[in-house]
Parts: sequence; C-alpha cells; structure tokens
Amino acid sequence: MAAEWTEDNTRIITELFVEQVRLGNRPNTHLTPAAYEEVARKFKMLTSNEYKQSQLKNKWDKLKGEYGIFKRLKMQTGGGWNLEKNTVTQDAEWWKKAKKDIPGCGKFKKQGLRNEENLKIMFEDITSDGTDHWNPTSGVPPPSSEALADAMNVDDIQDLDNEDTEMQPSPGNAGASTSVKRLGKFVHEGSRKPKTAMVMQEQITRIADVAVQSQSSFESFIRADDASSVKIVMDAVIECGANEGSDEHYIATELFAKKDLREIFMHMSVGSHLAWLCRKYDHKYPK
Repeated sequence: MAAEWTEDNTRIITELFVEQVRLGNRPNTHLTPAAYEEVARKFKMLTSNEYKQSQLKNKWDKLKGEYGIFKRLKMQTGGGWNLEKNTVTQDAEWWKKAKKDIPGCGKFKKQGLRNEENLKIMFEDITSDGTDHWNPTSGVPPPSSEALADAMNVDDIQDLDNEDTEMQPSPGNAGASTSVKRLGKFVHEGSRKPKTAMVMQEQITRIADVAVQSQSSFESFIRADDASSVKIVMDAVIECGANEGSDEHYIATELFAKKDLREIFMHMSVGSHLAWLCRKYDHKYPK
C-alpha cells in the first residue's frame, strides 16, 4: 500500500525514530534493519498502517532533507522571524532569491518545520548547514584564528572587525552588493596614524603564508576526524576479528552510534579491540 503521511502519522513516526536513535540503533546515517522493523511494528500498533522498511527509509530520507533545508534557511534570515509560524519573515524579493539559493525552502514560507525537536535528535549530528565545513577541493584550507593573530600584529590594528557582515537588500535596492568586509586600518605605534598601502600588502602576504604553512596541520585534523567516523571504526571492528553476525560486531553497532565511544575505541591498541568488545557485550547481555 502507498504510504499515507498525515501530520499525525508523521509526528508518530518521528517519535518512533527518535526512540531508536536514543537506543543507539543509528550506527551511521540510517537506522539498522532491526530498528526499522521495530519502528514498523510499533507504527502498525499505533496507526493500523503496515509499511515496508523501504517506505520507512524513504520517509527518513525525506525528513532528513527537509531538516537540512530548514537548518540552512534559519542561517539566512538576516532579521525577521515569526515565532508563531516558526519561519522567516521577509518580503517576496527575499524569498525569490532564497528559493534559488536553497532549493526546496519555499515550502517553509507560510509554516516552518514541523516536529523540529524530534528531527534535531535524529539528524543534528549528521546534517551540515554548510558553514562549518572545509571543502577539500577548494584549495588551501583556511588558517586558524590563532595563526591569523600570529601573522598580524594586532597591537598595530585599530577597530579590527574580521567578520563578514551580511547586508540584506532593501526592496528598492535589490541589486546592491550583499557583502561588506571591514579590515580596520594599520597605524604607527607612536603616532597612531595610518601606514601606507605597502604595509597592508605585506600583512596580507603574511596571512597567505600562514595559510599555506597551516595546510599540514589542517590535514592532520581532518584525518583525526575521519578516524572517529563510523565507517573507519566499523572497518576496525571487522579487522580485529568481530565479523558481521557475531556478538562483538552487534554490540559495536550499538556502541559506536556515540562519537565518544568511537574515539575511545580508536585510541586503544589494536590488539585490545576484540577483548574490549567481548567485555562490553557480556556486560550488557550477561549469560
């Protein structure tokens, strides 16, 4: 039968999904097959609707997409927010541009995301708003704020503001530039008067040098992040002898939904992995 997702059915399914996430049954971006079966069983009890695992997975994917879109939309408000409707308060011109920048956001023009708290539990740690991730194909990674501070003599800078300031276009000036960056001005230590453009160019060059020098440290950071990912950890589980279908592999799928446990596992010696998983299984499921 075709899935019928009324508001009540959607609320119920998100509550059941959240229950499985809290039980640790989401080892990566989706629930385990057993978790989907449990959701389907309880959903049938509550609604009399019997859905296949594929239908539940499709609903999960759709909800994840909607949460990601709404998360990006909330980052772009630039001002008005309607608390009653839980969505952006902006004019038609703003929404016209937003629909191009964030495909699919138009559905939230009159009413915000429903069941947002449940969706946050389901997807927050596996959904990006695009503001805190470096794209490896974009070239040299950005330097850290500490590195920038070392490159620039901050004692010689007056009124430094290194944040991008978003300027929302007014209805009568929709074509105007929407980004302004103020870098402050460099001044002499004694006279506090502006230096020449040459000095500013030298400082900018020093910042670029720091960015290049920081590449290796950023690559190390990204490698460390990958090491704690579910895929890497579960590969390590297989390598230590915990084959799929074993008790040790099963307990790993439960434990490693939590990032801190993944990190602990990856910091252990390889030779201790299997024994640790055995103890974890025996502790949770004593014979």
